[in-house]
Amino acid sequence: MAAVYGDVPRRVHDAPPARDRMPRAGLRASGARIVGTAKAAAPPVARGAAQLGVLAAQLIATGATLTVAAFLLLVTAGYADDGVGALLLCIVAAVVLASISTVFVIVVGVPLRISRHLRFWWIRNGELALVGAVIGAALLVASALLGDGAAPSGWLLVPGWLLLAFSVAHSWWPNRWRPERLRVKSPEPGVPTTGAARGDRMRRARVSFDEFLASSGRAFRGERD
Repeated sequence: MAAVYGDVPRRVHDAPPARDRMPRAGLRASGARIVGTAKAAAPPVARGAAQLGVLAAQLIATGATLTVAAFLLLVTAGYADDGVGALLLCIVAAVVLASISTVFVIVVGVPLRISRHLRFWWIRNGELALVGAVIGAALLVASALLGDGAAPSGWLLVPGWLLLAFSVAHSWWPNRWRPERLRVKSPEPGVPTTGAARGDRMRRARVSFDEFLASSGRAFRGERD
């Protein structure tokens, strides 16, 4: 007489009918996954669409700040002294340079947005971004004052520009200056997965894969579930 065990996984032919299965992910589900990924890239200082709004505000603020800084440096260096045409060229050059620099510092700062622990650490120490922005602006001013002739000093211009751009692109209001209910707390340590839980997950994945192979074979042969 055959023994019956309750923990034996379901066989392939015991799969539920096609009408009882979950529908396939459509365009709406794919869009939701894309939006969820974008939200995950934004630090968790708000909920829902506010995260995307904060990220967009950072991009706009960085681009605007760098555009103004680049335009002032070009005007100070005398590149806009030849009339309206030269002034317009300085504006275009400032916008292009600011756009490229904004994309660069955002890409460089991706670990601060993707890594969970780095993200919380950076947000909890928001004073670093403010200090970096002040130092970067000071270096830009010093490069314009100490430059040889009309051109700013490159030894001060490049590090000041990058430091200012990175600090503005990833700046947050310092955690210690916020009300208690708005402060970002440290992430709780994850619970380690036991061997039994991993085995159950692998067994369910194996059964699902067997069901997928069986249903694919039936569909290939023209059979209906």
